[in-house]
Amino acid sequence: MKVYAFVGVSGSGKSHHSQNVAYENGIDYIIDDALLIKGTKVVAGKSAKTEPTKIGSVKAAIFTDDNRRNAMIRALKAEKPESIMILGTSDEMVAKIAENLGLPEIEKTIYIEDIS
Repeated sequence: MKVYAFVGVSGSGKSHHSQNVAYENGIDYIIDDALLIKGTKVVAGKSAKTEPTKIGSVKAAIFTDDNRRNAMIRALKAEKPESIMILGTSDEMVAKIAENLGLPEIEKTIYIEDIS
């Protein structure tokens, strides 16, 4: 599996631009806000934005909760993506998500300022 990262500060338009970036780079799946997305369809996960606190949202987004993490790992095994793009607010955040989900090392990082 090829792993890509799409990094930009909160509110910079990552989610908005992610579909185009994925298409342009031949990426099948996206992890955004604790959701696994294929094309325009959410195939697994629960949005981190539903958490009642900012800290809770961050923890959900980086999959620190065993149940959330294990559910996503199961979904990834079932979906078998050839490529995936992780959205995050920093290089450290996307690396942590990849690590927590047992994904291969990130091959390429795309920064929001490079595409918008």
